[in-house]
Formats: sequence, structure tokens, C-alpha cells
Amino acid sequence: MTSYTAVVSGDTTVTARGPVREAAERMLGRLWIDQVPVRLASEDPSLWPSGAAADDDGRTLCWPGQPGPSRALLPRLDELRERARAQGLTELALLGRGAPARAAELIVRNSAAGRPLTVLENAEPGPVVRLGADHERLRRTMVVVSGDDTTSDTLRRIFVRMFQDLNLSPAQIARRFVTVAAPADASAKRADEAGHPLIEAPARTAFGVLSPYALVPAALAGTDVAALLDHAATVLPSLTRPEHNPGLVLGAILGGAARAGRTTVVLGDYPASLPGLADWVAVLLAEATGGRLLPLVQHGGLPVVPSDDVFLVTLDGRPRQDDATVTAPPSAQLVVWEYAAAVAAHLLGVDPLAGPPAPAEGSPRPEPAPPVLVVGDPGRAVEVHTADPAVAAATGLDGVFDALAGRVDEDGHLAVVAHLDPDPVRGQGTQVRRLAALLASRCARPVTISWGSRYPAIGNDRRERGVYLVLTGNVVHDVPVPDRHYRLGRLQLAQALGEARAARSGGRPVVRLHLQNRWAGLARLLESARGEA
Repeated sequence: MTSYTAVVSGDTTVTARGPVREAAERMLGRLWIDQVPVRLASEDPSLWPSGAAADDDGRTLCWPGQPGPSRALLPRLDELRERARAQGLTELALLGRGAPARAAELIVRNSAAGRPLTVLENAEPGPVVRLGADHERLRRTMVVVSGDDTTSDTLRRIFVRMFQDLNLSPAQIARRFVTVAAPADASAKRADEAGHPLIEAPARTAFGVLSPYALVPAALAGTDVAALLDHAATVLPSLTRPEHNPGLVLGAILGGAARAGRTTVVLGDYPASLPGLADWVAVLLAEATGGRLLPLVQHGGLPVVPSDDVFLVTLDGRPRQDDATVTAPPSAQLVVWEYAAAVAAHLLGVDPLAGPPAPAEGSPRPEPAPPVLVVGDPGRAVEVHTADPAVAAATGLDGVFDALAGRVDEDGHLAVVAHLDPDPVRGQGTQVRRLAALLASRCARPVTISWGSRYPAIGNDRRERGVYLVLTGNVVHDVPVPDRHYRLGRLQLAQALGEARAARSGGRPVVRLHLQNRWAGLARLLESARGEA
């Protein structure tokens, strides 16, 4: 047999080939013996320590592929959506992070009736400045708060102040916010104090594509979430049985490959797939497996060098000679991938119900150490900050990149963590991706890109194998944080320094390049990476 295929109702197909198939088949027997399909379907708390602890405390958690309380919320969501429409609120900002926030973005992006959704999940000032400068757009904006971290609360404060600057009354401002939170969350308490509508949700975990964290913003953006839940419900029965279970097979592929040493999964984002699907899957797998799987999204010209620890999964692509292929309708993709991530976590001994780690924090008034090297004219220079002796000995940026590539082990990877503006046109998104592609060719190992705290690029179980390039830059247009003695850009820099410390504390090489001018600095980095400087 050259492949293993699970087919459900002729719509969902998961196919594995070669060594990945063999590893998956070895895992399937264990999963059947452990009764994982039944235990996941029944939300058996004994599957993971966090589940057992929540059961003892009487707390509910977001389980993979399960709608939880979402269907009961549909009348409330209809009411909030109609109220927003009556007030002319046609745009939505989501203050949240992690896989559920990415799921909301994915759902809205692929909804015919979806309205603009802006996801703000880190302290980069650029998107906030652009929104605040467009008063007409700001007047049409509603805000959903789904995060319970420092950054989400900081952004909430900023939006309140921006609405106040539009001369809106406290009652008008309160009606522009909706908070999604577990009852014990600090954000729930703040919503109650401010008079903002609160939608209670299970406690956050790595999952939540059908939870209020994803479906509330999707519904308020105009998506027919009732239809989405109906379509997802048609897939759920297939995930309870031991055979021809697409989520179980896909999870066995992911977990089996990782246990066999193939820990880097390349997600082939083909034109036939849902736009944004691979990006959401990457965040989901990183969070659910605690970094034991390293996901790479194959788009944007980022090369992937074949290696024994790399395997390729195509999304809605025509089956070829790739290691695995997943083909399914949109709603099935969402449910099957969450289920598979849970199965992979089980096989890898990771507790995905523990929730994603909070982003590294630091003092809002950071005092960085002096750079070891400054390249370029004042005001447009690139500062090199590192404690790594090999990098510190470099006399130019080309030498920095050579030393950085040399520090990547044969089974390691380079993580580019950009605390910059990810917008491909108005920000630095395109330049950072070009830089990552050049560095991937230079070090001949996987290179990941993350934007601030988008997902746990630093501080996870794979950090002992990573080399970290942290990009920071001066902020031209910053945003003051109400009731705080600092601006948003300061918080962003503090988080970057905190992430760098977290990686160094694990004994990993870290290089931070600070751009005195973001555009000029990245242009210089690209020249050096190409060998043109």
C-alpha cells in the first residue's frame, strides 16, 4: 500500500504517503487503544492535566472542534449585529491574539457577507495610527475585546480615548465595545465596570474556532455563523469513530511524523485552498503542540530546503507526491484541523488545554544595552545588539548574517521575530518576508516569521533548537497610552526585549537589529543579505 486515505461523505479526504504514512499507521493503533476519538468527543477531562484541573474547579474550557455555548448565543449575536447596523457601525476591530483571533480573521475573509475586520494583537502603533487618523472610518468602527493580556487592555484604553476625541458620550462609547471573556478574566471585570456588553465564554485554550472568541467577531462582521455551525455539525459525527476519521488520521500524520523526527511541517498554501487557511493552521499547531511541531507556510517566495526532519502537507491541493494532502470544504477544514492538532498534542505528550503562553513582558521604560555594532549614518543606521560572541565579532552586516547562519544547527531553525508593521504596503511586511527568504537560502534551514506576539515564536519547547533574529525599529508616529506614562511604541520595545531575554535564558543565540529608520534600515539589511553591501 503506497498511501493511507480516510474519506468522509465524499467531501473530506486525508491522504498520507511514504514514511509519513508508515509513522501515522503506527500511531493509529495507539489512538484506537487509548479511545481518543470517544474521549475527545465526550470532552473527557482526564485526557490532559488542564482538563482535569478545570473539571475539579468547575471551569469550562475550549475543546477542539466543539461549538460549546456558541449556538445558544445566536439570538444575542443577532441582537448585537442589528444594533451595530442601526448605529452605522460597519467596520470591526478585534483586540485579541492567538489561534482564535486568526480563526475569526479567516472566517470573515472567506465570508461573502463579511465586513472589514482589523485584527490588532500586538503593540505595533502603525495600524492604530492609521485607524485613528481616519475619523470617518473610526466613527464606523466597533471593537471586540477577546484578549486578556496587557496588550489587549492597552489597545482598549487607546480606543476609548480615540472615541472620546470624537466627542462621543460615555453611553455611545460603551455601545461600541463587546467583550468576550471567561467569567474569571480581568477583561470581564473591566467590561462590567465600563458597562460594555459581555459575552461569557469558556476559558481560553489553543482551540476555539467554533467558540465565542472566533464566532462573536465573525458574526458582528456580518458572517452567517449559524450556517457555519450547521455545516460544521455535519462533520462532527465522523470525528467520534475509530475508522475513516479524518481528524484522527491527520493527527496521526502530524504526531507520528514528529515522533519519527520530522518536526517541521510545511503547509502548502495552494490557490485552491481557503485564503489565510495555512496561516491559521500554523498558529494553531504552534500553540497546540507547544512548539514541538514547527509549522512553515509555503508562500511569499520563502524557500524550503528538503531535509529528513521536514514534511509537506498540502491544503486543498491536487494529490501529488507530497507527504500528505488534506482536501475538505471550508467548515470541515476548521473542525478537522483543530481535532488533528489535539490528537498530535496527545501523541507528543503536550497539554493543549493549558492555553497559549502570555507574550513576554518587560518594563514599559526599557533601557537597552549599548549596541555592539552600528552600521550606517546617524538617524538611518542599523544597531546590532547581541551577547553571542560569534555575532559580536562581526564588523559588518554581511558578517552578522554569516555568523547568524553559522549558529543554526543542522536540526535547528532561524526565527525572525519582527516587532514592526506587518502591513505589506504601508508597513514593512514585504521587506521582512524578502529578508527571511534570503536568510533561508543562506542558512539552508527552515526560517519562520512572526510579528510580535502573533504566536509563541519564543519561549516554547523548541527554543533550545532555534536561533532568533529580533527586528525592532524607531516609531515615527506613536500613540500615547491613556493613564500610563508611556506610549505604545515603548510597550512594543519592552515586549521585544522581554522576548530576547526569554530566548537567552534558554541558552539560545539571539541577535536584535534595531532600525533607526525602518525603511532605510530594512533596505540596508536586504542589500547585505544579497551580498550587495
